[in-house]
Amino acid sequence: MVVMALVSGCVAFCFGMYEAFVQYRLKRDGTRVRGRVVGHNTSTGPGGGGSFPVVEFLDAQGARHTFQSRTSGIRRFRVGGEVPVRYSPADPDVARIDLLGRKIFEVALPLLLGAVFMTVGILVILGVLTGSGDGPQGR
Repeated sequence: MVVMALVSGCVAFCFGMYEAFVQYRLKRDGTRVRGRVVGHNTSTGPGGGGSFPVVEFLDAQGARHTFQSRTSGIRRFRVGGEVPVRYSPADPDVARIDLLGRKIFEVALPLLLGAVFMTVGILVILGVLTGSGDGPQGR
């Protein structure tokens, strides 16, 4: 269990850092355009799943690109509605919905989950959560 908590924490933390890097690059070098929600991909998973908006936009050359949002939000993004999109001109397949709340959520959630899992793993190793209270020396 300890190893799984530490590995899960590290993986989640890495996803958060990757997303923070992508968001930084898009803010620095990305192009902002208006996109249109063309559908939703519904996922059913252990956590109840969700509905992820599928967004279509035109790049500066007029080429059409489609991407699926990384976070769900069917209530806010109706099919046919416009959303702000930021994409990388070097690779238009790297695109995100450009709303502050979504950007924070896509970075903060994995970082927070990673920190929680790693903290639990470390506390178990130290013996704080096992009830012994002795730490590593009492073993």
